[in-house]
Amino acid sequence: MTINATLINILHICHRELWLHAHAIRMEHTSDIVAEGKLIGEESYPQRAEKNQQVEISFKLPSGVNCTAKIDFFDAQKGVVHETKKSDSKELAHTAQVQFYLYLLRKNEIVANYGLIEYPKLRQTDKVELNDDDITKVEGWIAKAVAIVEQENCPPTLPKSKCGKCSYFDFCWSGEDY
Repeated sequence: MTINATLINILHICHRELWLHAHAIRMEHTSDIVAEGKLIGEESYPQRAEKNQQVEISFKLPSGVNCTAKIDFFDAQKGVVHETKKSDSKELAHTAQVQFYLYLLRKNEIVANYGLIEYPKLRQTDKVELNDDDITKVEGWIAKAVAIVEQENCPPTLPKSKCGKCSYFDFCWSGEDY
């Protein structure tokens, strides 16, 4: 089984979406919000392509779970992961995703000092670190994600009020009164 950074992010938002995504039921292509997020990520820091490199990384845990990530911008000289987010709100999911990146880099013996989550719309940057307690949390998230993916049935929906901007909204709530 493979657990990637996207699944770790989604774990902190919706277990149903995590299960659907892991089972190749993808709705992101239908979402204007997802498209806007990709555009912000590509357009906000155009100079990055010259200085930083995209990194694909993986690490197989003793349990046999393969953990993978594609880090858009990694400054290898400084050991800094850069993650750009569209959101107008900061979420634990963003921090968890960056901590997962740092975890994988360190498991591969790559210097990873910290991460920066950049919110261009908010004009803010958050620093993310990974200490020993965080490593334990990341390993717990991986185990929890595996348990959800291995469930035979899709987890239940969240309350509709939490789903409004989700790309899976129509999928999860079709046939229901909005």
